[in-house]
Amino acid sequence: MTNMQAIRKRLDALPNFLAPLNVAASRYLKYPSIIRKDGMMAIGHRPWVAELNYMLMLYPGIEPDALNRYCGRFEIQVPEVYAEFLRAVNGGFFFGMSLCGVPLSMLSNPPFLDRRTLQCHDLATAATRWIDQYSLPPGFFHFGYRHFSFRANVGYFFEGENRIVCVDDDNKIIGEWTSFSEFLKDELEASEKLEEELYPSKWEG
Repeated sequence: MTNMQAIRKRLDALPNFLAPLNVAASRYLKYPSIIRKDGMMAIGHRPWVAELNYMLMLYPGIEPDALNRYCGRFEIQVPEVYAEFLRAVNGGFFFGMSLCGVPLSMLSNPPFLDRRTLQCHDLATAATRWIDQYSLPPGFFHFGYRHFSFRANVGYFFEGENRIVCVDDDNKIIGEWTSFSEFLKDELEASEKLEEELYPSKWEG
């Protein structure tokens, strides 16, 4: 089985609520793509941005027991829909979006962030430390961000189990959803458009 066939098979095996991610990734399978030794799928090579840059990078899903162990170790409670996402895709980079996951080195004893390879951004660090840069009421769960412009980012948060909000640097809510699938659809589309503006395509064909 070729890399492309293996990636296609894994994308098609994603649960239905991640269909927007399948659709977005599928558009770039015609460009050079790989599966790394650790199982991470890197789709749509963009060497004009950086030597190892890809449009999308999806990490293989985490086992439920490992996720439970991680949550207990760092005393975080992950909303169930996001836990379901992590069991299918353990975080990744999608255009200019980062959705946090569980770097496998953080399951070691002691846990550590392995800088020798590109891992997903650490969910526990986002939920317990990076969230401090925002002035939000208690109960918000920070799980990712995306580029909003050349100079600004926005953060993603769960409020409770289902409400998702997008917050800018001024702590203003600029988007909200009650469906993770709709959130993915809208934000992948916005992020893909911005990436093309920031780094115009140099692919042929």
